[in-house]
Amino acid sequence: MRLETIAVARRAQPAKKKKAAPQKRSRGKTAPKKKSGGLGRLMLGGAIVAGTISAIIAVGSMLELDRASRDFGEQAANSQPEYEPEPAPVPKSKNYDFSESNGNRDRTGYMVGQRDETDELPVPHSAPADKKPDPVAAKTPAPSVHQGLDGGVQDDAMPPWQKFAALTPETGSAPVIAIIIDDAGLDQPRTARAVKLPGPVTISYLPYARDLQHQVNDARAHGHEIMLHMPMEPSSSTIDPGPHALRTSFDRDAILAEMLWMLDRFDGYVGVNNHMGSKFTSDPERMKVVMEVMKSRGLLFLDSKTSAQSVGYSLARKYDVPALERDVFIDDADDATKIANMLARIEKVATHQGFAIAIGHPRDLTLEALQKWIPAVQAKGFVLVPATDILRRTNPSATG
Repeated sequence: MRLETIAVARRAQPAKKKKAAPQKRSRGKTAPKKKSGGLGRLMLGGAIVAGTISAIIAVGSMLELDRASRDFGEQAANSQPEYEPEPAPVPKSKNYDFSESNGNRDRTGYMVGQRDETDELPVPHSAPADKKPDPVAAKTPAPSVHQGLDGGVQDDAMPPWQKFAALTPETGSAPVIAIIIDDAGLDQPRTARAVKLPGPVTISYLPYARDLQHQVNDARAHGHEIMLHMPMEPSSSTIDPGPHALRTSFDRDAILAEMLWMLDRFDGYVGVNNHMGSKFTSDPERMKVVMEVMKSRGLLFLDSKTSAQSVGYSLARKYDVPALERDVFIDDADDATKIANMLARIEKVATHQGFAIAIGHPRDLTLEALQKWIPAVQAKGFVLVPATDILRRTNPSATG
């Protein structure tokens, strides 16, 4: 019994754990632990510095851009953008047959008869009997004549820019404004509304409109001045400037032929301004031909400035052609607010330089704005004048 108790007690005691054998130490030294964060902190610091520098540069750039934007805005507010006027509608037919039995007749500057193939110069003769007389020009005595550039006969006593000039009201020392309404003639109802504007204004008619002489006579009877709105090639090949437009692909003879057709369409105008023409007016060689004709016919040239690269005004002065250039486009956008802004700009330009030349079109918003603005601007002391009055002021060689 005792032996069994001793045996049970022994079995109840837990077995002693064996001591783990000591691990063998390697002979080499343990590599020291790297201090965490040293290089990382260095890289982080560099990134912070770089970020700060970038932020400073960005702020400086933003300030510079802001200044540039402000400067650009001021320049835009004080300057006129290049503008290719919206084309007037042209007939869908491409043959452009507007004969009206045009034939040979009186033309502004000189008369031309049919050319005999054996003659170098045409024989002048009078206008057809069915041509309606111009009530304004009828009072002008017949002038003496001489041969012109392309075989015509030039008015020697009084060039057309003087002969057909509208009367200028008394201006004194007041700043003056010339309003040119071009693209006239095609839309006859709106052109008629332009004729009823308080004047004088200058109305420039497209040569491919109908009933031109009748429209022109009516405008002149209302005291307005008349110009011919000559189509010229625009920069965009997708825009049709209309029939008989002058193009840079034309040689001298082709330019003369098209000009002769346009200049023959009606009588009683003082000069020409370009319809579109941002491409053509930038071509010195072609514009030289235009100026030779202007000089020969005694016509003034108004550069509509549809392109900053236009050489029209400079070449006109070079060839001693009476010349003007546009200051303000009234309706480069058919928007009432923008039109009002442009009318205000006309006043500023006229106040600054003593005169202003502005071009608009026979559109509803433009005509409505002008109908209200003209009496208001006259009440402020500005005087509306025909384009020829400004020519006399700005061209010392011009007389009459």
